[in-house]
Amino acid sequence: MEKMPVPDSERKPTARLITDAPGFSIDQMHEKALAGESFEYAAAALTSVEQLIAFRQKLKNTRFASFSEMVEEVTNIHRLPIAEEEKDKRLHEMAAKMEPRVARFSPQVADFYLAVLSEATGKSYEPKFERTKEKVAELRDNGDFRVLFSEDVDWDLKANRIEKRFLDYLAGVRSLDRRESNEMSDDVRVWRAEQLKKSPTRPRPPQLKSKPGVDPMERLKEGEKAPSIWSIFPAYRGKFREASFSIWDNANNEWLGETGVYHPSDTSPLVENTDPKNGPVNLTISATVDVGVDVRVPATYKHNFNKVEVPPGYSYVALKDQNGDLVIRVDGQGDGVDVKVVLAPDPEKTFCTLDASKVTVPIMPSVFTPETLAKLQEIKEKKRGNIARAEALSAYVRGRVKYLAPKDFAEAAHYNNHYNTSAKGFAGAVDEVKTGDCDVVNTYFAALCAALNIPVRHVVGHSVNGKDEAGASNITSGTGHAWSEVWDERKKQWRMIDATPAGDLQLEREETGGKANDFIPGDDDAPEAVTPSEEELEKLRQRLAEHKEKLSYTREERELAEGAKIALSEARQVVKEIAAAEKTRLPSGELVIDVLARLFNAIVESRKTRVQAYDGPARKRDGGERIQNIVRHAMGVRAHEADPISRELPAEETVLEKLIGGFDVYLIGDKSGSMQGRVAETEPEDDASDESDDPVSQETLQQMQRRAAYLLCSSLHRFGRDLSRAPLQEEKKLGVRTQSISFRGDGPDDIDLDKPLSPDFKATDKVLLWHSLSRQGAGNGDVEALRYVFEQIKAEIAANEAKGIKEKRLRVIVACSDGEPNDPAMVQFMAEELGKLGCVVVGVGMTKSAKAVPIIFDTPFSRGDYAESINDLPAIVAKHLVLEAIKLFPEKERENARQMINSILAKFRNIPGKENPSAPSPEKSEGDAEEEAAEREEGNEVEEADDMDGDERTEAPDDETT
Repeated sequence: MEKMPVPDSERKPTARLITDAPGFSIDQMHEKALAGESFEYAAAALTSVEQLIAFRQKLKNTRFASFSEMVEEVTNIHRLPIAEEEKDKRLHEMAAKMEPRVARFSPQVADFYLAVLSEATGKSYEPKFERTKEKVAELRDNGDFRVLFSEDVDWDLKANRIEKRFLDYLAGVRSLDRRESNEMSDDVRVWRAEQLKKSPTRPRPPQLKSKPGVDPMERLKEGEKAPSIWSIFPAYRGKFREASFSIWDNANNEWLGETGVYHPSDTSPLVENTDPKNGPVNLTISATVDVGVDVRVPATYKHNFNKVEVPPGYSYVALKDQNGDLVIRVDGQGDGVDVKVVLAPDPEKTFCTLDASKVTVPIMPSVFTPETLAKLQEIKEKKRGNIARAEALSAYVRGRVKYLAPKDFAEAAHYNNHYNTSAKGFAGAVDEVKTGDCDVVNTYFAALCAALNIPVRHVVGHSVNGKDEAGASNITSGTGHAWSEVWDERKKQWRMIDATPAGDLQLEREETGGKANDFIPGDDDAPEAVTPSEEELEKLRQRLAEHKEKLSYTREERELAEGAKIALSEARQVVKEIAAAEKTRLPSGELVIDVLARLFNAIVESRKTRVQAYDGPARKRDGGERIQNIVRHAMGVRAHEADPISRELPAEETVLEKLIGGFDVYLIGDKSGSMQGRVAETEPEDDASDESDDPVSQETLQQMQRRAAYLLCSSLHRFGRDLSRAPLQEEKKLGVRTQSISFRGDGPDDIDLDKPLSPDFKATDKVLLWHSLSRQGAGNGDVEALRYVFEQIKAEIAANEAKGIKEKRLRVIVACSDGEPNDPAMVQFMAEELGKLGCVVVGVGMTKSAKAVPIIFDTPFSRGDYAESINDLPAIVAKHLVLEAIKLFPEKERENARQMINSILAKFRNIPGKENPSAPSPEKSEGDAEEEAAEREEGNEVEEADDMDGDERTEAPDDETT
């Protein structure tokens, strides 16, 4: 064997072919449901997919799966919301993918398959068997095709029609095909038995030529056995390639190979997987080979050489020729030696001609029939590229030529003589008689490719199917097969195409669910799919089910889940609590959040101070008022002007006072162990019977505390957003920020930051707040929480001073607790420290267990309150928010808004809180007082609210806080 240097890269990496072919029809059919916001649409799509899965399940263990797959895809194409022209295009694309499967069927099954495919696509097809013609006419007359392919018929009825009208017929004609293929006289049976005794048992040396022709011994009959040449373990089915030929000798009607040029074979690593169901496995191909003789090793399209195992005392050489075909030679003593060639999976394996310039079109003179010439012209005009044209040609060949397995040498000689002596050439003779076996038909196919200037070569090897008792597949004299390879000019590699028509027993595949132990992996297990696999369909079902469930949630819940990266169910709980917080009502029945909104809107408007300005002169009819220039006016009158240009024109300017520049609210939450108690457990005994049926009474103190936090943060976030949108001068805008912390113990490390200080109330803030205020602690950390806020504010003030920033900020700290602090004196000290920074501290006790809170927080720097009913906690927190927010009004505008402010304050008077008696209170009358009495008292309420700023607070520097 002549050797040549190993190239740098024998198998050059190639990019995947990118096409614009659409995906599965069912994916396209439901893509709008997956992308849309309609719950009903998603639910309908999910039901449709579940019905399709049931259709598949019903037919899962039946034979002839390609028929039900055809029905599925045709139905889905008809259900697509696309134009009829586009549907026709999709149907023909589907047919092009499904047509090559005919080689997997027996002749009459394949004939019926092509006839049904033509009914689905509207493409003409003339059945070859009378039985097929009669069956198709019967199905058409009974409306069975309409049931199978209509988009309006449900899947259950389609499955029923396939079972009752198709499967028995297909099983029957398949049995007839098997019986006919095995029919022979006694003389022929004896003759065949003698011929089998002459079958080879060892691999042959490489052949330099291959002559196509029909051979009665090319396929074994049922019950016949030939000795194994190669044994393949584990069992593997498909095409095992041995050699290729690219030169056609027209004088002798045979394929010739180029002179072999060899180089050391490259290797691929073995894989650890040993279960074919879990992926590719290594293959061991065993044989007895002649010592010192070159032997071609059959290899799959998905495996590459790894090593040769030989007995001690023997050596081997493994080479590849210029076409990528593997040859070994074992050297040593003796006549024959048992060897094992180990092949490793190589999914990237390709067959590339090392010198692409040597890729040629074989010269194959042929005279074709007018019908074939017309088909060649049609394919040339409609298809682009070698592969697309070659696939169309192979479909034409399979539909035109009938597979021939001659019964004896006499019949074989008759056809071979015609192929080799016809004046029309070998391929022209096949085109005329329309019969042949694998190598004859693929030679005919190669001639058609050559007629369209498509590079093609002839490949010989074996078609392997089945397994023996030891779990191995076998290559014998009855497994020989031939096919073609077409040059892909885009990928620069050879592409396997087999034009063999139906009838070759080695190519038939039993399309049934089968048992687990019948599974045999192989290269041809999966023809090009036209419908999604069961796994892919299940993924689509899951996506639709998840989308349907998602759409059962509100947009707000979905946005929160997406923004915070949490489960929808958790987002629903958070949104539910926020909604409950925003539904907190005052004794009057009004929503707290609506009342706060009116106050905050008034504050926004009040910060736009308008003063009158005058311009002119102008005529009276143009808005002029009093006379601005008496001289000009007199001159106009003398000039007989009815309306002289001499009057003042009033105008308004918007100016801003130097106001409070920021409003910060800090909420301190309590996570001590007692916060886990139910609301009903903390209420007065007298009310227990009334609250037993109240859903609110069954909630925990933590839930009500979270609602207060949500109400505060949510309303202030809206307030800040409205301020940012208001047309205020940049340097005079009012910034609103909120922060929430909570304590779960009495140490510095027991303070949790639930929401950072910021004007935002993001999805992550809402979820963090919900998680944190749901956890349970052990101790009381009022002091540490106040110290945390004190140090934070102190550091911010210092940082602003260092930067030269001067702004007036109103800071309010609301500290919640369901019990008495561990160190009341220290609480008062921290309240004083915060007060010296200009902060307002409000202590809120939750339920009767915290009745001491208002007293403890009764200092010159703080005030206290407590919610006798925990249900009132959100509203009580809102009340104190209102009392402080009034200070955000400009001084003059506060007077103008007195009536509105008093009206809002009056709405909070009936909340059953227990404020510190010495602290200023907005309430001046009983809750049941007549409206007229309330109006009489309104005049004093704003003044008293103002007094809380001046009389009971330590003044802070003007440039820092109020």
